[in-house]
Amino acid sequence: MEKDILKRQGRVLIPAIAYGDAAGLPVETWSAERISERFPQGVHELIPTNENPFFGSSENPGTWSDDTQLSIAVAKALIKARRFDITALAESHLEAYDATDFIERERNGVMTNVKRGWGGSTTDAIEKLHAGVSPLASGTVGGQGNGVLMKMAPLRYWQYARQTPIVEIYAQLDQLTTMTHDSNLTRAVTKVHGDVLGYLLRTEQFEHKAFISVLHAALAVHSFMLKESGPLFELFSFLEKPVTKETILENTDGKGFHAPQTLAMAYGAFMAHEGEFTPSVYEAVNLGGDTDSIASIVATMSAFKTKGILRMPIDHQNIERIDMLKSVSRQLVKAAFEN
Repeated sequence: MEKDILKRQGRVLIPAIAYGDAAGLPVETWSAERISERFPQGVHELIPTNENPFFGSSENPGTWSDDTQLSIAVAKALIKARRFDITALAESHLEAYDATDFIERERNGVMTNVKRGWGGSTTDAIEKLHAGVSPLASGTVGGQGNGVLMKMAPLRYWQYARQTPIVEIYAQLDQLTTMTHDSNLTRAVTKVHGDVLGYLLRTEQFEHKAFISVLHAALAVHSFMLKESGPLFELFSFLEKPVTKETILENTDGKGFHAPQTLAMAYGAFMAHEGEFTPSVYEAVNLGGDTDSIASIVATMSAFKTKGILRMPIDHQNIERIDMLKSVSRQLVKAAFEN
């Protein structure tokens, strides 16, 4: 029965990620205050991205961004290689990068052409890969964005399905992180999230106290490489009490572009509704900041936590290329469970 549940979770994984991504993309970078002013009842369904400065050409609800694109890239690399292979992952990232349109935006005070939706650290790393740099040396030194957190779910699912030893799990997460973000903090936070996703996959019944216990243990284990680990523990301490939109915003930067802040906001949105898909995802969206990334992470957590049928809103059928997303998820499950 456990294998049947796990397969069911895998089959909805990429569509769930895409739903969270598409739900948050229209208000990406907005503050919570701006969102509440524009949508007095809050965002509660998929809406067009015509107010997103980078995706303004799309009038149709359901447009997704690099969060989904790179999750697909990770999944396709695993499917193709039938194992964790950092070279295959690098090649899949390069294919995704080359297929992405350029847009003009300001970067470091200068207007330049950049790949639409892609973060600075990931972009710089992929350019290094294009130049022939090894994926073990291509990461942006000091990069602390959330580019790994938003795309790591297919790998963590694969690891769990394959019963990968814990030492290998951490080594693989480190390699995936270092390929784009060469930072001890980001590597630590990635492994923390990996432990949390592992808990959600294996637990039969989600419990607030158990979640906090797993989080604290993960912080303790993975903070050893940091000069100062206290701020991380402090950042997540608000989760020990009942969580609301107000407490999340009071205890985070309300932006979530920095990896630890991303997780604090995502975990807050998830716990505010005990991981129920729709309210958790839209809680994340209405917090503002990096709404697409945070909501896609919350959607993943809900997909992993749900042991029955994951019930996404009816408008999930409006997600662009939904049939392709479902197909990639099915292929991931099939490959993960091959003998």
